[in-house]
Amino acid sequence: MYLNYHESLFTPSAMDAGGSSQYTSNLARGGACSNCRRRKIKCDGGRPICNQCHTAAQLQETIASLKTRINELERVSGQSGPQVLLQQPYSPGPSGAKRGSSSPEAMSRGPPTAAKLVDRFLSRFTNNGCFFLEPLQFYDSALARLPSGHPDRPSPALLSAIYLWGCVLCSTPPSPPYTEDTFLRDALQSLPGDISRFNQHPKLVLETIQAEVLLSLYYLHAAIPVQGRYHATAAATLALSAGLHKMRAPSSPMAPGFLLAAPLFPPALDMRGEAERIDAFWAVVTLNNFWVAAEGCPSAIPYGMAIDTPWPLSSQGGATVTKFLNGDDQEGRSPVALLTKASILLERIIDSSARNNASPSDAAARYALENRLHTFQSSLPNAMGSQPLVMAHALTDLAIVRFHAPLARTSESARNKCLTAAHRAAAGLASAKLAQPADPMLGPLYAALSAVYIHEMAALRARAGGAQARAQYQDLDARVGSLVGAMTALAPKSPVIQVCLASTRQAYGELPYPR
Repeated sequence: MYLNYHESLFTPSAMDAGGSSQYTSNLARGGACSNCRRRKIKCDGGRPICNQCHTAAQLQETIASLKTRINELERVSGQSGPQVLLQQPYSPGPSGAKRGSSSPEAMSRGPPTAAKLVDRFLSRFTNNGCFFLEPLQFYDSALARLPSGHPDRPSPALLSAIYLWGCVLCSTPPSPPYTEDTFLRDALQSLPGDISRFNQHPKLVLETIQAEVLLSLYYLHAAIPVQGRYHATAAATLALSAGLHKMRAPSSPMAPGFLLAAPLFPPALDMRGEAERIDAFWAVVTLNNFWVAAEGCPSAIPYGMAIDTPWPLSSQGGATVTKFLNGDDQEGRSPVALLTKASILLERIIDSSARNNASPSDAAARYALENRLHTFQSSLPNAMGSQPLVMAHALTDLAIVRFHAPLARTSESARNKCLTAAHRAAAGLASAKLAQPADPMLGPLYAALSAVYIHEMAALRARAGGAQARAQYQDLDARVGSLVGAMTALAPKSPVIQVCLASTRQAYGELPYPR
């Protein structure tokens, strides 16, 4: 249990636990306890031993007890197998982070094994758009018999983030100390040490970006938005600082240099290394857009920034996003690239709605965006069980819903387009085989689709009644029930879906129309 720092250290009750916070009055001669008389220090009163001496004695007993326990653990370890090296609690190891029995190094020695958690992670995250390191190489390095923090192993923060997600994905929760809370704490504590070693091991830049992406996605899964947005912003900041948005950029005339603008790491050595950096950038973009869609928060990637990096599994760079928004969609047709494009369209529409300008130039831009959106939706291939494609379809339809929803009350065309997209998205999610626990973005998706139907039901209630209106209402009522049923099935293993389900049920229960 974590205590509030201020409450645990500065409340009056805490101050009184180890002695008064005020100076005591002078004691009569001979009134000091025997301990203070012998040490010739000021006594706070009380016999035969004062509060401060009693506290010190308790600390000494605790230290002695811990030393005894450490000796016992070392003896047991020496009898049963390889010795576990115990260090001073705050002495810096190779990673500069605190280590204990739950550290990545210790993980390979006890249940649940590191291999099990890494397997669970890779089986779910490979080719899903959020994990961009080469899977086989990562697997070998993660399980190498090398100490934590060794250059040939993944960074401590990344390993802990992998183990964290491995715990989430396990059908049976691992036994303590191998828990989500333990690995989350280890990942957060390891990040500063990993960042401080960027100049020693440049590969840590990419691994830290990967750790930040996974941590942010975990917080989305856990429905903790402030921390999730923080780590998404950290990942975006690192990616932009490393110049990952400028890969394959056209050459430009020489310009004055900047003293503090040295690259975070050298150029990639081979095609695989370059592909990892390309995928890293788009993973950061997709994650950023997830948070924009889920929270309506501003994008961490500046609007209008020049992005030259090729799409995943593509080679053509230069004004990548600009060309896509202008209708050039020849490059980037892999499932992960299509997922990224769908998230970009959704982010642009949310941003456009937030600005809500009505000048002629904005009207032209809105028309171009609508055309781009519907053309992209019609060009998407069948999902065929591909998780990235399932999400690409759903995000694109959500973008259509968000685009037309503001005009749905005044335009029958906008209303029909909005409802058609919602129906298509709900049907696509219903037909997909969704793994447990669910993709974290499914919660916001289900909630948004339910909101469309609930708002339309409220609008029908406000209109003049009739058989047609009642039939429409009953149809929408059934659709909301299906979405609620899908969320109910996925909620036990998804905190974010639990939150979205509770919100949907509340809005659904407040409908005034008789059901």
